[in-house]
Amino acid sequence: MSMAVFASIAASLVLLYSLIVPESSFSKSVQAFVGKYILWIGFLVALAAVASSLIYSNVIGFPPCLLCWYTRIAFYPQAILFGIALWKKDFKIIDYSLGLTIFGLIISTYHVISENIGYSVLPCEASGPSCLIKYVYEYGFITIPVMGLVSFITLLLTLLIAKKSFKNNVL
Repeated sequence: MSMAVFASIAASLVLLYSLIVPESSFSKSVQAFVGKYILWIGFLVALAAVASSLIYSNVIGFPPCLLCWYTRIAFYPQAILFGIALWKKDFKIIDYSLGLTIFGLIISTYHVISENIGYSVLPCEASGPSCLIKYVYEYGFITIPVMGLVSFITLLLTLLIAKKSFKNNVL
């Protein structure tokens, strides 16, 4: 799953470039691609986040902490919503997904920061998993909260580009 994080980081850099330098031909082609396939991209990102969280908790056996549950609240419905939007070809999902994505991004950012400084103002369950334990730690920075954060960043940038491509009629 850490390879997926690297792929998402690379995709996020491309998406960020497309937002920063929107007039380049490369950025315009990225905007057109994202605008055309936003429903598939959103569905696959959300589905991957749901699947990986379920694998870590139900197969590998890492119990989710309180903050992980909050990020799940932001991602789980998106897989269903993007699936329905894909079926109906409803691009209005972008606005609804933005709200959930920003909520999840805030929680994930807080989780990554608290995990790295070793302190959280939010209480974790006394008998449950701690929000500060790094159950996964690969390549010196990839943890479960980092995976969530990267997924939310990728989805947010994709949604912003899709919104921009529809606004500018790049399609």
